[in-house]
Order: sequence, then structure tokens, then C-alpha cells
Amino acid sequence: MSIRNGLVALGAFMFACPALAASPGLRVVSEGPAPQRRAVQLIVHSERAGRDFQIQITAPGTPPILPGQTAPAIYVLDGGYDIAGPTGWLLGGAGAMAPAYVITIGYPPGGPPTRERDMLFAPGTRPDGTVAKGGGGAGFRAFLLEELKPLMEARYPLDPKSAVLFGHSLSGIFTANMLADSPEAFSGYLIASPSLWADPSVTDRLKTVAARTSQRKVFVTWGAKEEPYMIDGGEKISAALSSAPERLVLKTKAFEGETHISYYPLVMSAALPFLLPRAQPIKHPSPITLTRKQTERYFGIYILSDGRKVTIGEDEDGMLLEVDGAPPANIQAEAVDRFYIHGVDARITFDAGQQPPRAMTFYVNGAEARAVRR
Repeated sequence: MSIRNGLVALGAFMFACPALAASPGLRVVSEGPAPQRRAVQLIVHSERAGRDFQIQITAPGTPPILPGQTAPAIYVLDGGYDIAGPTGWLLGGAGAMAPAYVITIGYPPGGPPTRERDMLFAPGTRPDGTVAKGGGGAGFRAFLLEELKPLMEARYPLDPKSAVLFGHSLSGIFTANMLADSPEAFSGYLIASPSLWADPSVTDRLKTVAARTSQRKVFVTWGAKEEPYMIDGGEKISAALSSAPERLVLKTKAFEGETHISYYPLVMSAALPFLLPRAQPIKHPSPITLTRKQTERYFGIYILSDGRKVTIGEDEDGMLLEVDGAPPANIQAEAVDRFYIHGVDARITFDAGQQPPRAMTFYVNGAEARAVRR
């Protein structure tokens, strides 16, 4: 085997989770690879919303693989404009944020245009005097909270207490409404260019959020060259949330020189390190060379607490790590008893002073687990 890039090897864990039955009311119509790399695509039919949705799931480059380990989830509305999944994967892999699953929610190609209805809880009057239909927000919220989230948390090792909701424009006002009405549903909210014109009443409800919850993080943003009414919407929502910073942590950013959509590719890199910070920075040690006599004492099978095997062996490229259910990855030495996978937050430390060592400690994304030699 050629030397494996750790991001690719561990990233394949996204396919290791067994397919489970959908949550009540949600039927999986189809499942397979997504058009974009590294993602899985589901078409699901929601009983709550009464329509199909296209769901794409991108696993982090170093997904949770240790016993009991979980990762955050980022739920992105509007399908993430087809860039949210790759962007989240890169940010997590680069160490800018905690590695997270990016779950985008959109519509199957050729389906009816229902976004306006789904994102608004009631009809709203646009600045030009025309009426936005609305009325489906409650059904879409039920789909998201009662059907989709339970399905994702059953299929993937997600931390239900660490989930972010990201919406832009009409989905930005939906995200603001979610925060106002169900603040405990997500730990973080990314509200981008909220269409406050569609639901001005949300600001009064947002003023009381801090009194009804704690430890929420909110990032409100817009383009500085947007229409004045869009900028006004972002500013008013930000002001409504600023009453109790000790209970609700708020950050606001206007992207200079950017319009309503042009700043979208920049949003995640600005907001997600704040909403989902890493537990610790990725280390980039320098490798050392060990003789085969030094490395062969580590060869063998080690057992994690959940019964899975961790096999240490070798191939033509050196020492090889294999965990049940995952592709193999080459490991490099940084010291006599310490090894790492290049480019990711994954390390192994063998117990010193025993020949051969009786156990090892496996570190992934700030978590650790012991594995005992069989």
C-alpha cells in the first residue's frame, strides 16, 4: 500500500456507519454517493412537511472512531449552495474548527419550488409590495427537529448537544425564528442576511431568548453592500440578541464590499471557528527514523473497550495502523513510543518500559481511549 494521507483514510469512516431505519414519519426514498466528493446523498420524504428533501452528509476528515466518541453537526439550509460540505471538511481538516459533520438540506432537482413556503411561518410582504407565500415554517421545523435530526443522530456518531443551524436570507429568518422559539434545539446559530421584512415580529421574541436559555452561541452577518433593508434586518436582530452577553454569546460581522450572495463563500470560515472551536490545536510533529527492531515490538493486536481491534503491523511504506471497519493508515514516529498520522489529529502512545508494550493510548480529535494487547 502506498503511504496513506490520514485525511483520506480516516475520512472513509463516513461509509462505515450502518444504514438504519428512518425516524417515524421520515421515509428514505434513495441513498447513494452525492455529486460532490466525500458526501453521501439521501432523498427523504417527510410526513411532517409533506414533501421530499435532498440531504447530503459530509463527514469530517477525522471522524470520531474511539468508543463513545461523537462529533458536532452543522445543519445547512438551502442545500449549502453546494459549497458548505467541502468548506466544512477543509476547515476541520485545517484545524480552524472542530471536525464536524456537515448536513445540507435542499430539494431534489425538478421538484416544486417550495423554499419560500418552508422558510416562512406566515405570508410576508416584500419591500416591493408583493407577498411571499409562507405558511409552511411549522411543518419544516417539525421535519428538521422531529424527523431529520433523530435520523442523523441514529446513523452517525453525532453529539446532540453540539449542533449548529445555518441559514441565509429566507432561511436566515427561519434560523432566527428557530432561535426565538426553540433555542435549545441547537447549540449554535449562524444567521446570515436574515429577511426580517418577512417576519418583523421575531425581534421581540429574540429579546427574551437569553432569559430562556444559556450557553448558546449566535453569529449574525450580512454583506455591507446589500440593500439597506437587508442590512437593517441584520442589525435589528443583532441588537435584539445583545441584552445578556453572559448567557448568550453573540458575534456580528458585516462583510465589507460584499453583496447579498457574494460573501456566502466567506461565511463559514468566519463563523464556524467561533461557533465550533477546536478543543486543542492540531500538532505537527517532526518524524524520526526508527529501526525495524525498534518498531516490531509494537506489532500485534490491541482491543478497544468496545471490542474492536486495533492492529499494528507494517507494509512497504512502514508501520501500519488498522482499526476494525476503517481503511489502514501509515503511522510515523515522533519519539520511540509515540506515533502520529500525518496531517490529522490522530496519535498513538505505547506504554513505555514493557517489552512488548501491554497497551496503547489512541488519541483522535482531543479524545483518547485505551487499547490493551490481546
